[in-house]
Amino acid sequence: MQKIRNWTRENAGTIAAVGTMLIAFTALIQFAVLNPIHQRFDAQAKRLDDLKAEMNQRFDAQDKHINQRFDDQDKYINQRFDAVDRRLAGLENDVSDLRKLSDRVSRNEGQIDAIRRQLQTADAP
Repeated sequence: MQKIRNWTRENAGTIAAVGTMLIAFTALIQFAVLNPIHQRFDAQAKRLDDLKAEMNQRFDAQDKHINQRFDDQDKYINQRFDAVDRRLAGLENDVSDLRKLSDRVSRNEGQIDAIRRQLQTADAP
């Protein structure tokens, strides 16, 4: 143990110089190498964030365009269905009117047949 203390005292200047050089070398590496690398990573991350934001804007614009087209198509289809519904309602009314007319014709035919029979019985000797 005593040897280590003596050796450390004898070489204290050298140890301090080597330690100072290691600290200076570490600082040099930090400022000359690591900081630029971190700056590049930060710049790359910012660039990726910008690209992501741009892509999101494009997707949002496409979604808006596609949704608008679907809404327009839905509106067109709904208009067509409404027109068909109106035509069907008109046809239902026409069929109802034809049934009423058919009933009247059937009643009139029955009355005509009854009148014919009465006439035949009245003309019969």
